[in-house]
Amino acid sequence: MKEFFKKHSYDMMKMFLNQFAVAIFGLVLALATGMAEKSTLQIASSVAAIVFYMFLLYAMTFEIGLKDKTSVDYGRSKASPLTGLYISLCANSLNFLLAILITVGYLSSSQFLSNVGGGATVVALLVEGMYTGLLAVNVGGIPLNSLVWPFFAIIIPALVISAVGYYFGLKGWHLTKILIPKNAEEIERARQKKK
Repeated sequence: MKEFFKKHSYDMMKMFLNQFAVAIFGLVLALATGMAEKSTLQIASSVAAIVFYMFLLYAMTFEIGLKDKTSVDYGRSKASPLTGLYISLCANSLNFLLAILITVGYLSSSQFLSNVGGGATVVALLVEGMYTGLLAVNVGGIPLNSLVWPFFAIIIPALVISAVGYYFGLKGWHLTKILIPKNAEEIERARQKKK
């Protein structure tokens, strides 16, 4: 476990910082489209921010898996197909904590715990800003951001994409040519084509 954290602490921090950067982007989109008072536009902008975030997660974990593939192929380390999931679980620990605090505040009759839950909701909406447009949607007259389960549910796509991205990298399977690193020969060939 200690070795895992030593090896992947940078990846966990990078994953969280990517989330925070895309959260700000998603929050700005949600606020801009929310002012237009068209919920479909707000939902579409939120979905676009989420897709962008998922692509970043996939690309990052794919690259980690591709690096680990070399070590596994040469016998320097054993294959661990769930590494992407574990990295994502650690990077999403703040999201889990916020979801738990929101749940405690929602279920509690204590004013203090209700305030803690409300504060956690505000922080969650900032840290998970790419989901803001979706969380503002009313279901049966109740906005999703006033319920508990969406704050747990929005963590699941990140975990799944991270696990799939790492596994695909570990196996060397490519979904798109965008993520395939070019070797020196391919770079030279592309440069010659431009001339």
